[in-house]
Amino acid sequence: MPGSHYRNAQRIVEQGMQEFAEELLPDLLTPQTFTEQTDVVEKVRQMILHTPPEGAAAALRGRAERRDYTPLLHEITVPTLVVVGSEDAFTPISDAELIHQGIAGSRLAIIQGTGHMPNMERPNEFNAVLKQFLLPILAS
Repeated sequence: MPGSHYRNAQRIVEQGMQEFAEELLPDLLTPQTFTEQTDVVEKVRQMILHTPPEGAAAALRGRAERRDYTPLLHEITVPTLVVVGSEDAFTPISDAELIHQGIAGSRLAIIQGTGHMPNMERPNEFNAVLKQFLLPILAS
């Protein structure tokens, strides 16, 4: 996959964000979101299109070069909430579970019917999960 990140980075720099945005959207959002929440699809499309190509390319190159930090998860000692969409193409539930298992005391929330953007696809459910996690922390 690192090779594809480099290719996409080069393509974005040369051609802009339009084609990349259309390719990326189906991996970010669920088919149900495309059908039932066209406003969300358009908002995410616009976010991608307004991203400076040089910044997007740098982020992709960074993803290609990043190392595996999984062995360091056990060092995290702060309250941690791992949130994943049930249909996330980029972070499968198995990866979220691995992160959750690696961080002692962490909480895992799976937002059903969402892809990589559960905060936008199901904001009420996402906010409820976040609120449930944050309120005890803020109260202490």
